[in-house]
Amino acid sequence: MRRSIHVFDLDDTLIRTEAKVRVLDSEGRKLRSLTPADFTTYKLQTGESFDFRDFSDVGILSRGIVLKYTRDIIETIMHHGTESDFGILTARGDKRLHAPFLIRLFAALFGIRLKNALIFALSDDRFLRHKEKSDLPEPFQGKRFTQLGIPERKALVIAQDLVSRGYNDISLYDDSRENLNAFKIICKAFPEIVYKSHFIDPTWKVRLEEFKVSELRQKTLTSGRKSAELILENHSRSGKDPEAGLKILDEGGEVSLGRGVLLRKDGSRFLLAKAD
Repeated sequence: MRRSIHVFDLDDTLIRTEAKVRVLDSEGRKLRSLTPADFTTYKLQTGESFDFRDFSDVGILSRGIVLKYTRDIIETIMHHGTESDFGILTARGDKRLHAPFLIRLFAALFGIRLKNALIFALSDDRFLRHKEKSDLPEPFQGKRFTQLGIPERKALVIAQDLVSRGYNDISLYDDSRENLNAFKIICKAFPEIVYKSHFIDPTWKVRLEEFKVSELRQKTLTSGRKSAELILENHSRSGKDPEAGLKILDEGGEVSLGRGVLLRKDGSRFLLAKAD
């Protein structure tokens, strides 16, 4: 029997806020502030510690902006009709602070009943205690839950919680490739599970940088005109009037995105290309 769920990361995937992770020295003084994306890959140095106080502030969360990119995804899922459940998987702290807001948000925006049991906060004390008592599956055997990085912890939630609840068709939405890659590793232990990863990059910032440093000479935009519009809006002089940029492309022209990268249209295809 197919049982599916769509699981969304919170910060910079579903909602963009001003929340930052502070890095403190051994005396408790702030050394730097990290965005959620920076935090995913940051390695603490000797004597450093993280301060997550911003992520316990529901006021900061409630002032955040629901990303239109992700909102469109959820609305499309609902438009086509679905019996799937929805969940949240976040590195934020105490779930009790955030769950009521998230439940109201999904009900108000999408008419979705977001179940409290499917909101996972990795830093929640109760969650940590539960995992410390559990035997970790491959490839994490021999480690304690608190020794794992954020990507591995998120993968473990999929392995131990969602699969044990009977979900066998899992779609994951995250703005971190590291998190999605960790999911791919853990899914090898559950080959019967259908796993679909969705990289959330609403302004095309990450994918555009990846193309710039790659060996590829061109890359077709799989979402076509929609992706072209996002790129024009965020990475070209047509930002204030993306329709003007699309008109240039429709008429056989090209738009410069800087650093030798162009946006072109070939027949019905929109593509990135490197200047000759």
